[in-house]
Amino acid sequence: MRAVHAPPPVVLALDLGSSGVKGAAFDAFGRTLAGLEAQASVSLSYGPGGAAEVPLAELQSAAETVLDRLHSRLGSRSVLAVALTSIASSLVALDERGEPTGPVLSYADTRSAGEVAVVEALTSQDETGCPAFSAYWPAQVRWWRQTHPALSAARFCSVPDFLLMRWTGELVTSYSLASWTGLLDRRTLGWNAAALDAAGLQAAQLPGLGDHDRCLELRGRWAERWPKLAGVPFHPAVADGATANVGSGALTPDRPAITIGSTSAVRLAVQGNPPPIPAGLWSYRIDRTTHLLGGALTEGGNLYSWLQGILRLDRGLDQALLGMAPGAHGLTFLPSLGGTRSPDYDPHARGTVHGLSYATTQAQLARAAMESVACRLANVAWRLPVSEDALFVASGRALLASRAWPQMLADALGRPLLLEDVRVGASARGAALLALRAQGVPLATEPAAQRLVEPVPAHHEAYREMSARMDRLTHALRGAREWAS
Repeated sequence: MRAVHAPPPVVLALDLGSSGVKGAAFDAFGRTLAGLEAQASVSLSYGPGGAAEVPLAELQSAAETVLDRLHSRLGSRSVLAVALTSIASSLVALDERGEPTGPVLSYADTRSAGEVAVVEALTSQDETGCPAFSAYWPAQVRWWRQTHPALSAARFCSVPDFLLMRWTGELVTSYSLASWTGLLDRRTLGWNAAALDAAGLQAAQLPGLGDHDRCLELRGRWAERWPKLAGVPFHPAVADGATANVGSGALTPDRPAITIGSTSAVRLAVQGNPPPIPAGLWSYRIDRTTHLLGGALTEGGNLYSWLQGILRLDRGLDQALLGMAPGAHGLTFLPSLGGTRSPDYDPHARGTVHGLSYATTQAQLARAAMESVACRLANVAWRLPVSEDALFVASGRALLASRAWPQMLADALGRPLLLEDVRVGASARGAALLALRAQGVPLATEPAAQRLVEPVPAHHEAYREMSARMDRLTHALRGAREWAS
C-alpha cells in the first residue's frame, strides 16, 4: 500500500485593512495556496468634523469569520503559526473589564487636530519618530477623554491587540505597531515618558511591549472553535506598512517600497541605530533591529473609489487615461479630502481643484487626481536618502488595478518602477514571512512576479512642474485659511 504523505504545513496570515479583512495560507516560500483564501468586507465609518472610526464589532466579526473559513479549508494541513498585519494606527479604549468603550479611532480621524499644538510643545519627533499629528495617540487620547468624560477608559490598545487579547487573554503589542502610535521611544524600545505625559497616560495603561516573534496561544472557547489552531503560536500584529516592505523584498537601502492601497506610502528599510529623519517624514519600525523611514498620504485607492462614485467613471477610463499627456488637462488637483499627512501634516487641509472649465471631462478630472497622488509620493521619495541606482518596488491593489497609474508614478519619480503582482497583497505575504522567520525559516527577500515600468524622461519634467504648482496652491490656501481665521 502506498504511503499517504501529509501535505506540508502552512502559515495563516490575516490582513486587517480599512476595507475589510483578508486571510490566506502561505507555504514555507511565502507563496499563497489556491483555495486557502478568504475575505470579508468592512469599511471605516466617515462622519462630520473629520470623523473616521473603525466599526470594531463588524471588524471583529469579519476577522473571526475569515478564520472560520480558513480553518474549514485547511483539511489535513497543519499550521506553523498565525500572523496578523493591520492598518496603523487605531485607538481602542478599554474599560475596567477590558471591554471596548466609546468610538474606535482610525489613523484618518482628524478630530483631535486641536490637540496637536499642545502635543508638539511637549514631545520630540527625534525620540518617537512621529511628528505631532492627529493620526497619533497623544493627540487622539487627549481628544477622546475630553469629548467622552462620562466613559471610563482604563487602558488603550490597537484593534489587532484587542482581537488577540480576546482570543488569547494577553494584551501585548509589537514594536512595529507601537512605533505607529507616537508613544514608543525609538531608541529604548520602551514607552516614551514625554509622550506619555502629553497623552496623560501611564505605561500600565498600555499593552505590554514585545517583538512580532512573541508567541501567544488560543484559550478556552477559541481553541474549541478552531481546534486545528489550538497550541499554534499567534504572533502580535505588525503594521501593514512594515509588512508591505517585507512582502515586497524591500529590506535594503537600494530597494525602497511604494504602496498604493486604500491609502499610500513610501518607505525605506534601515538597519542599526535610529536614522536621522528627513524633514516632513517619519521613522517607524519593522522589528527590534529594523527601522522604516518614509511618509504616508491620506489618499490612494480611496480617492479613486470616491471619484468612481461621484463621476460614474466607465470601464474605458484606463485607456482614455493612457492616451493623455501628463498635465494636459491644465488642472491643479490637491487630493487632501481627509487632511494631509506627509510632508505637511495639516489635518485641516481639504481637497481643491484649480483650473476647471466647461470643457473639463471626467477622464481629465480622474487623471489630475491620480497624477496628484503620484506627485505627492514622488515628493516623499525625493526626501529619502536613497542612492542614484535605487530601484523602487511598488505594490498595492489600487495600483495594480490600473495600467495608467504605474506609468504616472514612474514618470513622477523619474526612476524605473518594479511593479510587483502579489495576488493577496504584499502586506499579508510579509506577515507570513515574518512568522516563518520566527519559526526558523530564512526570510525570503525576493518579491513575487515583477514588471519593470520605465519612466519617460520628457514626462518627468512635466510632473516636476505639477508638483511645484501643487506646492504653490497648498501654501496659498493655507495662508488664506490662516488669514480668514
